[in-house]
Amino acid sequence: MIGRLAPKAYEVIFHDRNGVLHKVELANDTMNEVILSAGALGSPQLLMLSGVGPMAHLAAHGVKPVVIDHPMVGQGMGDNPMSTIFIPSPMPGEKSLVQAVGITKFDSYIEGGNNVTLSFDLTRRFFDGVLHVLNEV
Repeated sequence: MIGRLAPKAYEVIFHDRNGVLHKVELANDTMNEVILSAGALGSPQLLMLSGVGPMAHLAAHGVKPVVIDHPMVGQGMGDNPMSTIFIPSPMPGEKSLVQAVGITKFDSYIEGGNNVTLSFDLTRRFFDGVLHVLNEV
């Protein structure tokens, strides 16, 4: 927060996906709030463009005014490698996990049975079972 007073929104102005400009005025009520959200990857950018984020980063990109200096916006983001989606292919193919993701430098270590290969195999077996049950219905 810059200064002593907490920032307060009185209205929200935005363009919808068709380019139409909208203006929403907020009632003078203590229960009003504005939530900025654009998904896991888009929300940090939306917050920073709105003046919420690390002050030095916002200043370096000419974002004014800085509404809240919050150094953690956009930090600590990471993917969850255990979330897997399997889409059955209409054509059979033989490709290892290492070949599929393009890792070649450490392939003997990865193919040797570490947790990545094991968890991938267990997850694949689970979804193979689910697909088998669904195909029988």
